[in-house]
Amino acid sequence: MLAAALLAGGTRATAAVLLAAAMHEGGHLLLLGLLGAPVEGIRLGAFGAEIRAYTERLSYGKELLATLAGPAANLVSAPLIALLAARCGWAWGYLFAGAHAVLGVYNLLPIPPLDGARALYLAVADCCGPDAGERAGRCAGLACAAVLTGFGAYLALAWGGALFLLAALGLLLPQLGLAKKRVTV
Repeated sequence: MLAAALLAGGTRATAAVLLAAAMHEGGHLLLLGLLGAPVEGIRLGAFGAEIRAYTERLSYGKELLATLAGPAANLVSAPLIALLAARCGWAWGYLFAGAHAVLGVYNLLPIPPLDGARALYLAVADCCGPDAGERAGRCAGLACAAVLTGFGAYLALAWGGALFLLAALGLLLPQLGLAKKRVTV
């Protein structure tokens, strides 16, 4: 998303995405702190930041809340920022609100390592056990990534260029490895 913002919108779009990402991670950190889960560290990776926290003592429900706190911070902020932008005539605010909305929705996709995949696992594991949560996550991740890859292929054929297809393949290829049955020795 950061690369797309840089390519499509330059420095303002990139700044908007970075600020939205900071608020997203802040939502996770705030709720983890309120739940008493110590944070070991934050690692930046290809899909954004990954927070390493000691969640073993948290119930599935509490960990689910902490997982959804990041997307919630973005999805609650987006309309508030847009309203502020409309009232104050702040044109850059609409870009910032859009970055929040896109980041919040994107992170709810059930594709590992996004928050939606973890949320799906936690919800299913709470009801049906961790094995069922793993299976649901693998199936949903593969299906969602396959649909996005098909949509990316359609856009590449319809508009030319392969940016959407490459982005979707970047989500699909890791899922193919996750969809294989794990063998434990």
